[in-house]
Amino acid sequence: MEIKIGTKEGVTVVEMCGRLDGSTSPQAQEQLLPLADSKCCMVLDLKECDYISSAGLRVLLMIAKQMTARGAECALANICDEVKDVMEMTGFSDFFKSFDDVAAACKTVRKKEEL
Repeated sequence: MEIKIGTKEGVTVVEMCGRLDGSTSPQAQEQLLPLADSKCCMVLDLKECDYISSAGLRVLLMIAKQMTARGAECALANICDEVKDVMEMTGFSDFFKSFDDVAAACKTVRKKEEL
């Protein structure tokens, strides 16, 4: 798994490339949880993430809970059909707002931050 962290229009954008599974979720957790504790909103771009396991879902849930606890917004963008199916079957899609592209996700989380 490769994780690229940047900003777009004042929002932290995290590109996740590869599989988010038991072997890569510790790396993702180590890199993403500090971002979830910071004072920014976040968009997870899953365009290049073609697989997610229960360990990967756990990392996403931890991020969502931390961000919600401090009143910040986290959204997902560019979810492939396979990952979307897993998230819907497990109920994880209820924890995140999902968008077809990063720009729309950034616009929404930025609006929430401004309120």
